[in-house]
Amino acid sequence: MDRIQISVKQRPVIDRLSDTLEQAVAYSAAIADNAIDEGISIPSELVVSFEADFYRIIQNLKQAASVLQS
Repeated sequence: MDRIQISVKQRPVIDRLSDTLEQAVAYSAAIADNAIDEGISIPSELVVSFEADFYRIIQNLKQAASVLQS
């Protein structure tokens, strides 16, 4: 990501989001491992809720990517 041009104002929040998503991937892998180990699935409503959260994240990022520079 260091080769991508990012403004000084955006750099800390983008870095924070990147770190947070990296942690989220690790947490989700742990949830999957736990479910497999226990043989107990997590509620599908929880998955749908997380899916909606990630959809909102992508929509916000797409909006930020489509801003025209003046």
